[in-house]
Amino acid sequence: MTHVPSPPDPLRRVLVAGAPAALLAACVPATAAPLPAITLPGLAELRDRDGRPVPGIEPDTFRRGFALLNVWASWCPYCRSEHGLLTDLSRDPRLRLVGVVWQDKPESATAYLNGHGNPFHAVGVDEAGVLARALRQRGVPGSYLVDRDGRVVLRHAGAMTADWARDVLKPRLSASI
Repeated sequence: MTHVPSPPDPLRRVLVAGAPAALLAACVPATAAPLPAITLPGLAELRDRDGRPVPGIEPDTFRRGFALLNVWASWCPYCRSEHGLLTDLSRDPRLRLVGVVWQDKPESATAYLNGHGNPFHAVGVDEAGVLARALRQRGVPGSYLVDRDGRVVLRHAGAMTADWARDVLKPRLSASI
């Protein structure tokens, strides 16, 4: 008796063919929905390089060009490991850095930034986790490239690396200009 193979299962074909798209969807949101219009208070004692108060987050914070939104906490070793990279990225004129303090005490975050340097153009404290929930943030750190329309166009879970910034973030910025 000869064995006649059964035709391929159509569901299997869809699952196998869709695997690359599913992996890509894990890195970039499937729909680049705008961030919620939200106001988060700033860190009262935080100053920029020129000594001016650093603003919190307002509804129009993400409508001023590309922003790298970084969700972090002062107690997080991975957040601390990416601090130098954030400082370097803050010098890129194509990008504004926006920090979101999550699961941390405002006074601890202020002390950390005052002691190690503040790379952020704006910093908001998300004590209630409103923005973190909207981003589906699971832990810290997490970074999101937000476009001129306030939509997340790129996501990076965990600590950013110089390789990721060079190979993924900066080409995305260059392609969008």
